[in-house]
Amino acid sequence: MRWVRDQLSFEVVDDDTDDPVVTIEITTPAGVIKIMAEAEEHGPSLVLRGVHVQADALHSVGVVNLRQIARIVLERLDYDEIIVEGAARTTGASPGRKPASLRFRR
Repeated sequence: MRWVRDQLSFEVVDDDTDDPVVTIEITTPAGVIKIMAEAEEHGPSLVLRGVHVQADALHSVGVVNLRQIARIVLERLDYDEIIVEGAARTTGASPGRKPASLRFRR
């Protein structure tokens, strides 16, 4: 099921982390997704490094809804692109492997 804009909201949570790490909570129909990363601004781009994601229903998000979340963040924060660089896995399949970067553009 594709989510619509009215079903999504996000906020930066100041209490959970210290600079340069930020925590963002995204409210979706599948529940809350919590993202932690080191955020850097490079002109019109937002780079998120060492990204960690926590959610109860993360596998139900899907690529289409992930893109929808990125579109909303791009528009509201007025960036032209977001580059997401995940952290190396600590458990599960292929521990130590770093996932490929994701790029979302307006």
